[in-house]
Amino acid sequence: MIITKRLYLIPIYLLSLVVNAQTIDDLIQYNKENLTDLYGKRGAPADWLFTGHVNEMYLIDALNSYEDEVGIIIYSHQNNELTISLINKKGILQSVKHTISKDTIIEQVNDVNQLFSSNLSSQIPSFRGSISTNLKKSTKVTEKAYRNLNTILLPNEWQLEDYDHLIIVPTLNLSTLPFAAFKMGETFLIDKMSFSIAPSLFEFMVSTNINYNDAQSNNDGYNWTNALFVANPKYPKTTDWQFPDLPGTVEEINYITRSLQKETFTILTAENATKHAVMDNICNYDLLYFATHGISDATNPLDNSFLVLAEGENNTAFLTAKEIMNLRQKCMLQADLVVLSACQTGIGASHDGGIIGMARSFQIAGANHVLMSLWSINDKETATLMGFFFDFLNQSGRLQPHEALRQAILKYKSEVNNDPKYWAAFSIFGVPY
Repeated sequence: MIITKRLYLIPIYLLSLVVNAQTIDDLIQYNKENLTDLYGKRGAPADWLFTGHVNEMYLIDALNSYEDEVGIIIYSHQNNELTISLINKKGILQSVKHTISKDTIIEQVNDVNQLFSSNLSSQIPSFRGSISTNLKKSTKVTEKAYRNLNTILLPNEWQLEDYDHLIIVPTLNLSTLPFAAFKMGETFLIDKMSFSIAPSLFEFMVSTNINYNDAQSNNDGYNWTNALFVANPKYPKTTDWQFPDLPGTVEEINYITRSLQKETFTILTAENATKHAVMDNICNYDLLYFATHGISDATNPLDNSFLVLAEGENNTAFLTAKEIMNLRQKCMLQADLVVLSACQTGIGASHDGGIIGMARSFQIAGANHVLMSLWSINDKETATLMGFFFDFLNQSGRLQPHEALRQAILKYKSEVNNDPKYWAAFSIFGVPY
């Protein structure tokens, strides 16, 4: 499925359609307030929120710019209630409410991720001196959480299987869920449609974030002229962390770059993959690809969430979420796509406006799309899936990243392994064109 665009205007009266006394304008305002608060908790200047002209009519116009059927699901939480809202191309709003606390949502999301990620990889970084507390829950508990969230978050009565693509606007830690592995009837969501995780409803309407990128608008697939690939750095020896080597990541980027002209990309590996080398020209790359370890911290997500690189002279090996976000103070990333083929780069601190973490940092810094990981999987398994992903990105007809990922997952499910543990760990964060 290739999502293409067309533009036409929707009559203004359609925007006034209301279900459960909630309007589209209410949702827009709610998202704007949450986003402002989220930026404030990041320590970001207030003017960072306003990065382009906002036109509320563009919300429906944007949906109608796709020939395929696209819907937006918005999750919001207020007064101990989770509201799930669906907006379609006709401007019709449907909403349902569930009484459930924030703590219960966060806990059940974590349970679902445990269900899919437990005992999966021996290549996860470990904290030196840590002691196993055996706090993992039983499969019975985590499967119950999966079934419960599946029922609540994707209401059967909305006939979501009729859509080709869902734009998910999350709250709290819902963006870390493996929506690809959720069920619609007897089949997985990813078998029916593609999906993407939007930063917020408000940002969806910022024209600078959703205008079609003319540089990518040809039919020859994604074409990079200055891409950066980082794989298996020489991991630092620290008193706090142990980082296992990831030799499969080098094979991963060698496969991806095999068909690219040598002058169009840079590869940094081993001792050359220093933080200084990565940051030296980071705003000028049109693709950023990190195949390395990543650490996420829910307590202090900006300072203690980082990508692991090689140590250079007089500088640390850790590239933090705060440093990435603060790139915006001097430049905006030119990369339409950032691939975080690393451990748990989609995780962070829960907030009403979504997750504060690594993926959001890259989006704030200017990236349109971030491929993020929800849990750690073996580097060889990741290499296979990422190879499929780039094969579809490069094919004639140019698939958007969310659809290229879907096709890669379907191929992986069919030809390699049908277990969601291996193919549901990645999703696209950003606003589709």
